[in-house]
Amino acid sequence: MVESSPFRMPLTEWRHHLQDINFWLNGYLNSPAYHELEEKLDKYCVQWNVGVGPTACFTRAISSITRDVNIKKHGPLDHVIEVGMEHAASELGIRFDDINDMLHIKVAEQLGLLEHKNDMADAELRYYTYNMEKKQDDTVSPRELKYSVAPQIMQNLLTKRYLLVVQNLDRPIKPIVLDDTTEGLWLPAPGWNDSFWIVSTTSQDVYDRSNKPDAPRVIKSFSGDNILILTLHSLKQAAKYISVAVGHGEKYWHHVALECFHYASMLLLIPCSSNVDPPKCDAQADVSSDVLIRQWAAQGILPVMKPSVQEKMGEDTDGYHCQYYGDDIYQLGNVILEAFREYSLLQLPFSPATKDDEATISAAHFLTYHRLVVEPLTSDELCEGNHSQLEHMQWISHVGDQGWHVSRDWLSQGSSGPTTLIIRDCSQHSRLFMKLESDDFLAKLPCLRVLDISYTPIESLPPSIYCLQKLQLLSLRGCYNLRSPFSFPDTEITLCANNSNKKLNLLYLDLSYSNISTFQCDFFHSIPTLKELLLVKCSNLEELPLSALALSTLTKLEIIDNKKFISFSRLTEMAFDGHGTLHSFSLVGTPHIKRLSLHGCSKLESVDIMEVDALEELDLSATAIKELPDNIPNLPQLRRLLLRGVPSLRRFPWHKLDRFPDVFCLDQCSSTGTVNHDCSTPQVAQVCISDSRLFYSFNNATKGLVRGGRILKSFHVQITSCKAITRKIQDEEDMVKTNKVHASLAAYADVNHRYLTDGVSMVSMDDVPPFRESERHVGISAVERYPHGLRYLLAVTKSISMPDDTHVSCLNDLSRRSLGILEECKLQRCHRMVHVFNYEYFARAFARPRFFP
Repeated sequence: MVESSPFRMPLTEWRHHLQDINFWLNGYLNSPAYHELEEKLDKYCVQWNVGVGPTACFTRAISSITRDVNIKKHGPLDHVIEVGMEHAASELGIRFDDINDMLHIKVAEQLGLLEHKNDMADAELRYYTYNMEKKQDDTVSPRELKYSVAPQIMQNLLTKRYLLVVQNLDRPIKPIVLDDTTEGLWLPAPGWNDSFWIVSTTSQDVYDRSNKPDAPRVIKSFSGDNILILTLHSLKQAAKYISVAVGHGEKYWHHVALECFHYASMLLLIPCSSNVDPPKCDAQADVSSDVLIRQWAAQGILPVMKPSVQEKMGEDTDGYHCQYYGDDIYQLGNVILEAFREYSLLQLPFSPATKDDEATISAAHFLTYHRLVVEPLTSDELCEGNHSQLEHMQWISHVGDQGWHVSRDWLSQGSSGPTTLIIRDCSQHSRLFMKLESDDFLAKLPCLRVLDISYTPIESLPPSIYCLQKLQLLSLRGCYNLRSPFSFPDTEITLCANNSNKKLNLLYLDLSYSNISTFQCDFFHSIPTLKELLLVKCSNLEELPLSALALSTLTKLEIIDNKKFISFSRLTEMAFDGHGTLHSFSLVGTPHIKRLSLHGCSKLESVDIMEVDALEELDLSATAIKELPDNIPNLPQLRRLLLRGVPSLRRFPWHKLDRFPDVFCLDQCSSTGTVNHDCSTPQVAQVCISDSRLFYSFNNATKGLVRGGRILKSFHVQITSCKAITRKIQDEEDMVKTNKVHASLAAYADVNHRYLTDGVSMVSMDDVPPFRESERHVGISAVERYPHGLRYLLAVTKSISMPDDTHVSCLNDLSRRSLGILEECKLQRCHRMVHVFNYEYFARAFARPRFFP
């Protein structure tokens, strides 16, 4: 294990440097500490990197600085080859189980020796099948790798000076030989042409098993000064990561990352004081990513995203490789958190470090443990602080009997006073808590944007809360005495001059884990701009007032694990029909709700509905939902599920079905939720989709459930271009009547002749009964792409109709399985059709379909 050693530069001097934003940005590159680290890392031609501390932190930063030093001091180099092994097993493990082979593939990719033509198709298949299937990448086989690709790597690098940087090696390799080829590797030895290798591992064990004990090639210890430089460098690299993911300039994101990191370090500095028992401390230190992102947003650190940026983060309307969902603050916030995790800046969930070795878990742990970005603040100073003292503080946090603040001129954003106040775990008899309950304390903090008084014994907020007109986030999480947030009489309110209407501009309200039991009937009228309401495990909450339905700006509602909760005004039905701003909705652990309608919530993209065992009806029509959680169709009492007008829906969990609602309607081809077909018939699943890939997850197990009569006893599936839906039915019928005889005989004369002797009796259309749609019917018409994904669905289909198709050349190519129970088949104007059924189909068929040209 690589350990850290104490600071060489006094901490007071480091704190002085860290007050300067220019030092954070690029000034550290000219510091003696940075040059000292460069010298330390320029030691071996094969440099192993196991990071710092027990969790191998800062490997990315160590490799980055080592690479830069090698290029600067030993360049020029013919090749700089950087490969990441973190996803090698999942990407290549089906064909290659040897780590050397995986490394060869990665190096060959960087040298341009491979062409990956199927990457997009593979990603598509993985997405639509929920990672159940994967295309076999035919660009290289194990034999080709051994006899073609690996020798090409050797040939390309044999006479070159190169730098090989390997990141996240998670399996041991044979000990690297400096002057000869290493066993199992087709790479020129580093000593042949003064080349360099930098190899980072995911653990000390991988390094130990890859090296001889008498030949160590790793830096054994890092000083506190080294770790600070690695932190500064990691922030610079994280800014580059964010810039690549989101767009905009790297310098801009460097500033944003700095503010996010400072805020996280302050928020997560939660000591276990004498006033807080350890279990409670651990629970409250567990800050989730959503909590952190909301505070970043309320503080104004996260920029407002423009539509072009949002499109870049979730580009491609097909959406199968889209990584980010929900409101834009979470999209952007999660990118920043990914960058922080990647570069060892922050690890969530977070528990404070209490020992030296725990301080190296992440950069945030290290800085908070050594108090390098915060200054102490006692409760007396906070209670007695006058305006001149407070106006120089930006973010204040007080937990138990300890407090601190983060104050930088470049963090003030023009405010003349604190913008964040966090008070947690204070005693009911403490001076700070009594001050908080008074009516003058909050009035002195008019610039507050974040007020977090979680896990305090507060029963109700003081009337001076209305003076906080800039307040955007209020957290009363875990307030065990809370009954109603604003329960003071109107006569006690001394309104501020700028707030004569008793309203707050609040955007985020978190009442989770509190004992709130009721709201005043007009409570939500006082916070009309609310975007997110969080009610998680409010064990005494039974209902919401109807004023909650008037929140026209609400984007997120979480009602989770509230066992007593019934609904609005004690109804068992919840309806948010037509809500124009709701992005995400969570309803978990509410056993009394029977009906839920989110019909017409046009911006709703994600729902989380669990442990609602009484739910009978769910309407998600005319929403922007992208995929349905697999537990929803399996809810035990659900008998009606409507998904009409959901053009954004990309996949459906057919593979997870155990049961199915009596009434089911899924329609991608209507933007308003209007009905393109009858959804009222019980036991008949109605599906109208424009993209057949929605059925990729309909697998062999699903087919077995259908054949066993457990689900989908009857279905009517229509796969068509949404443009075709707009055709008038009468026009189509008239066209068919006029042309049916002439078109069929002319276009399919070759079909008639070929199959007449093969058991398909072609008779006059006048003598044939009309086409009959069976209880399991699939219609495919005028689709815009080849109808992939129907392999198992067609195996349980009894009738097929296919008019106006321009993609399919042979009907049973759509299903690798036999169309063995097909009874009726109707093809019209299928101009690409060459063979209706091939010979193999007839050899395996169990039934002979009637064929309608």
